[in-house]
Amino acid sequence: MSKLLTVYLQYIKNYYRSKSFFLMLFLIIIISAMMVYFSFKYVNDLPKILGSNALPLGLKIALFYFLWSLILLYIPVFASVFFGSPAISSEIENKTAFYIFPLPINRHKLFVGKFLAAFSVTLVIVLIYIIVEAATLSFIFKKPPEIYFYYSLVLLILFVLSMTSLTFMISAIFNKNTYAYISVLLIYYIVFYAGSFIIELLYKIDPFYLLSDAASIIQRVYVNINTEDFFARQSLAPAPFPDIMLAGLIMFVYFVATFVIGLFLFDRKEVQ
Repeated sequence: MSKLLTVYLQYIKNYYRSKSFFLMLFLIIIISAMMVYFSFKYVNDLPKILGSNALPLGLKIALFYFLWSLILLYIPVFASVFFGSPAISSEIENKTAFYIFPLPINRHKLFVGKFLAAFSVTLVIVLIYIIVEAATLSFIFKKPPEIYFYYSLVLLILFVLSMTSLTFMISAIFNKNTYAYISVLLIYYIVFYAGSFIIELLYKIDPFYLLSDAASIIQRVYVNINTEDFFARQSLAPAPFPDIMLAGLIMFVYFVATFVIGLFLFDRKEVQ
């Protein structure tokens, strides 16, 4: 356990000192500031934008949380790419694996320590946005976040886990950072997003088992509208609880499966 903690602390220091962290921090501050500005500016104009004279307060609050949550479908993807994709491949490309792999540290502990460090720093970036969201909307509407906010938060953590695990698995395959970066983005936005569209268009089947589709539940806990799915049934009511549980389970399965595969690949990776 002490060796695992040492690995974790060492790599989390490296992440916090990296340019990637400061870039993501800068972006999340800018995005949060923009969302705060738009929330205050359009708080009274949302009904008109939606073509309505008035909205019930509960629905209005839900719609604002829904709009804020749209960003949360993208932040974990890019943060995971920045922090997770080079986690293994960079050790090979930069030749640091020649010094790290022979150390008397179990490779499983090395992998888990690096994974926890990447997950932690990604979660910090995401939580900054979440805290600003909760503070802003609580101030505007004079109400603390309701239970659906916490549902969304738990699901978001699962999404971060699954994305970080996916990027680690891809990183364990390649020996170059560039290949790992590109592969993760291609898999998520081409295989998952485009695949979802094609499957629904051609076969009229809801690809609920794809990670991108499951992640949409982060938004749909407020208003059951899937902004990435033109064919899904849309509703202003929150997503049903069984849908929430199913999406959470799917993300958990992605996390476990990709984590185990990544660990297996890393354990057998050779320094070349």
